[in-house]
Amino acid sequence: MQKTQPSAIKALSIFHIGLLTGQVIFSLIIFIIAYLDKSQSTSSLKAYPTQLILLCIGVGAAAYLGGNAFFRKKLEQINGSAKSLSEKFNDYRAACITRWALAEFATLFCIILFFVSRINLLMIIIVALILIFFTTKPSLEKIASDLNVSGAEIEQMNVGSST
Repeated sequence: MQKTQPSAIKALSIFHIGLLTGQVIFSLIIFIIAYLDKSQSTSSLKAYPTQLILLCIGVGAAAYLGGNAFFRKKLEQINGSAKSLSEKFNDYRAACITRWALAEFATLFCIILFFVSRINLLMIIIVALILIFFTTKPSLEKIASDLNVSGAEIEQMNVGSST
């Protein structure tokens, strides 16, 4: 029997899935357009494939590392405060959204560069960034661990907020 998640975690999970789905759909649309359009890219960016690949890797790494550094710093602030669990969860949600926004920016940046330049190796980077984004999916266990509380306390938070 699968345990049901509190509604706050469900909402955060749905938001994550929405962001992930948006990236996947936008990628698919751009890939389809790029391959149905038989004309070559007229962009001068096509002349710099190595630089564009390195730029995408750099932006992706910076977004991932920067997002994680921000997230960890925010977690330290959250766990060091004397706020209630629901207030801590609200701060946690804000930290997650910021982290995801940075990661999504990197993916969308690379998708646009792919569309303009039509450099096929950028697709690999885009897929890798989407997979990395997927690994940040929230779960009851992950949130409880991040906030240094038990899953039961988070479930109680949900019960207390529904009354």
